[in-house]
Amino acid sequence: MDVQGKSAGWILGHPIDFARERFLDGPVTLPAGFDAGDPDQVLRFLWSLGGIFLVLLDRPDGLWAYPDASAHIPLVYDRVTGNAGASAHALLADPDYEDRRDHALTERLGVGGEGWLPAGFTAHHDIVRLLPNHRIRLDDGRTERFWPRGPVPTTTDPDAMVAETVHLLRAQVAAMEASGKRPALGLTGGTESRSILAACRTFLGRMDIVTVTRGGDRPADTIISARIAVDMGIPRRELPRLTATPEQTALFIRRGGHAIGDTNSLYHPSVWPIADSHIFIGGVGGEVGRAFFWRASDTPATAITAVLLNGRFGLPQTPQLIEALEAWLAGLPPGLDAYGILDLAYIEHRMGPWYAMQITCDPTLLRIHPLFTFRGVELLLSLPPDWKRASRLGPEMIRTHWPELMNYPFNSLGKVQDMWAKVRRALRDPAVVMKKLRKLRY
Repeated sequence: MDVQGKSAGWILGHPIDFARERFLDGPVTLPAGFDAGDPDQVLRFLWSLGGIFLVLLDRPDGLWAYPDASAHIPLVYDRVTGNAGASAHALLADPDYEDRRDHALTERLGVGGEGWLPAGFTAHHDIVRLLPNHRIRLDDGRTERFWPRGPVPTTTDPDAMVAETVHLLRAQVAAMEASGKRPALGLTGGTESRSILAACRTFLGRMDIVTVTRGGDRPADTIISARIAVDMGIPRRELPRLTATPEQTALFIRRGGHAIGDTNSLYHPSVWPIADSHIFIGGVGGEVGRAFFWRASDTPATAITAVLLNGRFGLPQTPQLIEALEAWLAGLPPGLDAYGILDLAYIEHRMGPWYAMQITCDPTLLRIHPLFTFRGVELLLSLPPDWKRASRLGPEMIRTHWPELMNYPFNSLGKVQDMWAKVRRALRDPAVVMKKLRKLRY
C-alpha cells in the first residue's frame, strides 16, 4: 500500500523483512514518496527483503514483476495468451500442454537427467521464463534487466563483508524461528552448510540439524555430517532417502512444466517427514563466492562468448541456446569483466532455471537459501578474485564463529573413497561423464 492506503501492488511468496527479522504477514506500507518508476527506490525496497518472493508493482507504465535474487518464486509468460504463472502446468491444460511441448529441445539438452533449460527457455513453445535480475511487464511480456546496472565494486574490506553476510543469515533464521515453525539446517559434507552452521551457532537448540541419508551407500554428506554431530554434541536427525513412486515423480516433473527432471524428482519425498513442522535451510548460492564457472586460465580479459558459456554449462551445443546466450551477452551492463559475466551466468542461467524453480515441483516443504538475497549476492559478487578462487568465504566464516569445524574435510573421505564414489556415480549415470567431458573443452 502507499501512504494513502491505496494498493500499489502485491508480494507473493515468503518474504522476510530484514529490519524486523520477521516474515511479512500483512499489508506493507511503502515509504512516503515511494515512486515505483524510480529504479533506485525499487532496488532499495528489494534489498530490504530476504526469503523468497515475487514483487508485482503497479506503475504508471503497467504492472511489472520483479523476482527475488534467484527467481525462487518462478514466473513464466505465455506469448500466445498473454498469461503468466509459476510454470506451464499452471497455464496449460491437456491437450495444449502436450501439443506445445518442445520435445526436440528438452531431449537435446538432456532435461530428463543432468540437463536443464537456461536463457529463458521452458519446455513449451512460446512460453518463456523470467530470469533472475530481470523484470517483466505483465501487460505485454516485455522483459529487461533491472540489476546490476554496472560492475559490482570489489570490496576493500573482505572481513566486513563476511560479518555482514553472517548478519543477513542470522536475521533470516531469526525470522524462521519466529514463524511458528522450526528452522532445519540441511548439514552436508560441503562448505556452505557448515559455514551457515558456524554462523548460526547461537540458534542451536532452537534450530534442528538434518541430513538425508541413503543406507549402505554412505556418501561424504552422511559420514562427515555424522562425525561433526557426534564430536560437537549436536543433535542430528537422519532422513532416510525415499524413492518417489512413478506417479509422484511424474507429478513433480509436471508441476515444473517438464523443465527439470534430475535426481530431485526421484528422491523429493525424503524431506516430507519435516514438511509440516520445519522450514528447510539450504546452502545454495555460495557457489557465486567461489568462482563456480571460472577456469584456472581465465583472466578479467578472457573473451566470454555464447559458445564458451554453453560449454561451461556442460550442455550440448545447440543453435537455439547459442542464439539466446548471444542476446543475453548483448544485454549485459557495460564494464563487466570476464569474472563478472561468469558469475552472473551462474546466477541467471543455472541457479534460477535449474534449482530455484523447483518450488513448484514440490511445494510441500518451504526451502530458503539465506545466502541468496539481493544484498547477499551483491556481497558475494564483491569478493576479491583471489578470495573466490581460494573459496575463502565459507572457511573464514567457520574460523571466526566455530573454528573446530575446520578440522573436518570438505566433501572428501580420502582419495581412494572419493575415486570409487565418482566411479559408482558414473556407472549409475553416464550422462554425468559426458557433461564433465564437454566442460573440459571450455
